[in-house]
Amino acid sequence: MPDDVEEFRDREYPQLKGKTYMDHGGTTLYAKSLVEEFSADLISNLYGNPHSASTPSALAGHRVDTIRDRALRFFNADPEHFDLVFVANATAAIKLVIDCFRDHAAASNTPVWYGYHKDAHTSLVGVRESTKMHRCFATDEEVDIWINSGGLGGPRARQLGLFAYPGQSNMTGRRLPMNWCGRIRKSMHKAATYTLLDAAALASTAPLDLSDPATAPDFTALSFYKIFGFPNIGALIVRKDSAHVLDSRKYFGGGTVDMIIAVNDTWHAKKETSLHDRLEDGTLPFHSIFALDHAMNVHERLYGPNPMKFISHHTAQLGKQLYDSLSNLKHSNGMPLCRIYKDDSAIYGDPSVQGATVAFNAQHANGNLIPYEDVEEAADDQGIFVRSGSLCNPGGMATYLNWSPAEMKAAYAAGHRCSNPTQIMLGKPTGVVRVSLGAMSVASDVHTLIRFLDDAYCNGANQVRLSRSLLPLSQSAPLSPPASPGPNSTLSPLNIPHALHVPSLHNSNGPTPDTAGSNKIPEDGVWEATALPQQQLPPTIEPERAKNPPFNPQDYINMRKPWEEEMRKQHPQSYQVGMEIKVRETEDASMFSRNPTPSVKARKFGRSVVNLLRTKSHFADSRVPPMPMSPSPLPPEPPRNASHSQRSRKSIEKQQFQNNVDALGL
Repeated sequence: MPDDVEEFRDREYPQLKGKTYMDHGGTTLYAKSLVEEFSADLISNLYGNPHSASTPSALAGHRVDTIRDRALRFFNADPEHFDLVFVANATAAIKLVIDCFRDHAAASNTPVWYGYHKDAHTSLVGVRESTKMHRCFATDEEVDIWINSGGLGGPRARQLGLFAYPGQSNMTGRRLPMNWCGRIRKSMHKAATYTLLDAAALASTAPLDLSDPATAPDFTALSFYKIFGFPNIGALIVRKDSAHVLDSRKYFGGGTVDMIIAVNDTWHAKKETSLHDRLEDGTLPFHSIFALDHAMNVHERLYGPNPMKFISHHTAQLGKQLYDSLSNLKHSNGMPLCRIYKDDSAIYGDPSVQGATVAFNAQHANGNLIPYEDVEEAADDQGIFVRSGSLCNPGGMATYLNWSPAEMKAAYAAGHRCSNPTQIMLGKPTGVVRVSLGAMSVASDVHTLIRFLDDAYCNGANQVRLSRSLLPLSQSAPLSPPASPGPNSTLSPLNIPHALHVPSLHNSNGPTPDTAGSNKIPEDGVWEATALPQQQLPPTIEPERAKNPPFNPQDYINMRKPWEEEMRKQHPQSYQVGMEIKVRETEDASMFSRNPTPSVKARKFGRSVVNLLRTKSHFADSRVPPMPMSPSPLPPEPPRNASHSQRSRKSIEKQQFQNNVDALGL
């Protein structure tokens, strides 16, 4: 089956010549014949605004309705049970749903409860700001428990519930259960709870089956450019039994009303013909909708009468080969090159639970992370196009990269932004490299990426194995465990010395002659991860490292002050935010301190010292020299009587102690 794609790829996708495109999660590519047929259609036909009554306008309006029905049937959705509303993209569809929910809740005086899965896209997470009652489900098990309990921890009686989740994680490619929608509809009896499915990532390489209205989502959001590459429009598919929730929307635009009074009254009458007539504001992008018709024609001609089924099988095989190859990439010392992020239940090659998307971070031979943007830029220089960053998936990033809320706030205060990231903070990556495959991807794309990673970061350490393992899809290697090579790996275990073994820093066997004559151990005894030689490395005695000097707080303060001053100048707003966070943390710590009145004791101690100094009449006469930063021997005193000398010495000791305290900033 993959050979069929290679037959027409050069002809239908000439923009890929000499390039390797692996960001189909962002958008897939359009076929040449799609552009040609769409262009010929516009050149040979005259289309007008569908809101007009002329012949060109009537032709355009009739064709829009025909394409609407065809788009529904593309997802096995019966037009008798479903309606399709054209929107700009999946995010616009999600926003339309929550706007209607908010107006419906206000009209019926019913509060809205919102629940979302942690793998949700940012557009789904943002819905929570429209209501005070919301909940994030951290695992699939939480969702199952919530459903089986009949909604415990969800909306209460006389509340309106909405549960949203993605069909596929846009970060890891994991596919979530599609049976949640039907189960929620059956088990939620306390309050009406509706489901919103974000199918933008799922529908790009998998068939979206809405043939059963009883188990289908109430609302499905998707983008057509992720499926066909063009046109740039989206859709909201609405289950008609749930459409009444969307009818309370207050806003109305052009073409959505039958009558409106603007002068001396505020009355209007909405259209009653269909739901999409009431929700599609203004003139539709009808030329783009015509392109959608050609896109479905081309898809069926290239990928068969059931194109999404073929694409799902094709990308699942490629995804399995991609995952296995990345998992088995190793440095010469046996350290895996890639840290792959995946769910434990996800199995590459099984399209029911996993899509053709892999998220990973690269690392050096010593385990240090390689910045993800550096990997993307290096790949881009070689004509390989992937995506890096946080991918608009905050829940997935926090889960797989192990970021706590406090750490994320601290990162923001330090200047990290999604659009201008600090790639590594606190020893953790703030994003990933994502490779996503599409309908027109082929095995050579996977080979090109793997060889690039091996040459760029492993110095060709996997060349021999890659020549054997990069086989046709039908002969690909078995599945590997998550994020690490499996037991079938041909490399020796790390504890067995081999030709490329890196000697330990403290070798007790003594030095051996250098057989190569040119490979020398660096003076600091540490090999750079990108400079490991391909010859046998001679063992050597590592010179003893100098011990670290003792920690001096003043040295730390002196080093930090110039850096803080520079940060204040470059990021004044971020610095102010950081100071506010520090103040809040200090206030919170003081609220829960075991000793709630340290400042009172300090003031009492200060007053006692002042009173003590005032009572010493000799203190004003004695000239105490300024004390140095570090403790020093007491200065010599003139001979005095015993009692007077003893009191003076105590005064000088107290002053010296106070000077030391002031110098340390305590």
